[in-house]
Amino acid sequence: MYGKPIVVIEGAQAKPPTAREALDALGLARNMVHFDNADQALGRLRGERAWEPAVIVLDGLPDGPNGLDALKILKSDETLRAIPVIVVTPSGDAQVVDESFARGAAGFVVKPASRSEFIETMRAIHEYWTLSEVPPGMQSVRCWLGT
Repeated sequence: MYGKPIVVIEGAQAKPPTAREALDALGLARNMVHFDNADQALGRLRGERAWEPAVIVLDGLPDGPNGLDALKILKSDETLRAIPVIVVTPSGDAQVVDESFARGAAGFVVKPASRSEFIETMRAIHEYWTLSEVPPGMQSVRCWLGT
């Protein structure tokens, strides 16, 4: 196992099933660092350089582009911008999708209503990132299942 954690930021709008629940069901919770809001996560990400997450999953953003402020802050920080960020929301609103990628998201997932479908979605995200090659300066998510 590479040992890099998965950071999950679940906002107040995160609806079950949550990213944390899906990762737990996949046996990945042991390598997850969970935050209830972006301020907590940003404080730790900026304050502790000893650990560097493999990926950040943003779950439960408020509707609209302003809900992507955490993504904007992450991608504007020189030391954090290389960390891939996956946005997970229950809505596939085109404006939010476009704004997510414009602000630097590595991926955008519309959360299925079914718990089992969402777990499979998170498994697919895992498989994609563990098989993908990434440019220098970006991390791989190969730590997820010790691959």
